[in-house]
Amino acid sequence: MARQLPLPAVSPTQLYLSKPKLVEVLEWFDCDDPQYDPLPVFEHEGQWYLSDGHTRGFAAALAGEDTLCVERDETLREEFDFEAYLTCIDWCEEAGVQSIHDLHGRVVEQDTYERKWISRCQRLG
Repeated sequence: MARQLPLPAVSPTQLYLSKPKLVEVLEWFDCDDPQYDPLPVFEHEGQWYLSDGHTRGFAAALAGEDTLCVERDETLREEFDFEAYLTCIDWCEEAGVQSIHDLHGRVVEQDTYERKWISRCQRLG
């Protein structure tokens, strides 16, 4: 069930955003009337985290939204390596990335995104 959470109440689980993906999202995203599928979130130790949808969440923040439309990610712990998400949470905390707004200055070109983020995540597996 979708609901609204205050934007600061939802933390990211990635350190960078892909510029080409952001450009693609901004092509369809209506900043005057943000409508998007709920972003998948999970709760861990009393804090909400994005499991996906970071680019759409960032677009909502750019549009000045105070809340995010979210939905609990019920499949996360069954279908994905939850320990990897916990490691990503640690990385974000270490880098000071605690909110969507902290991703400002972390939008990078695709090759940089793959080198700095995707490769780092792949080393977990």
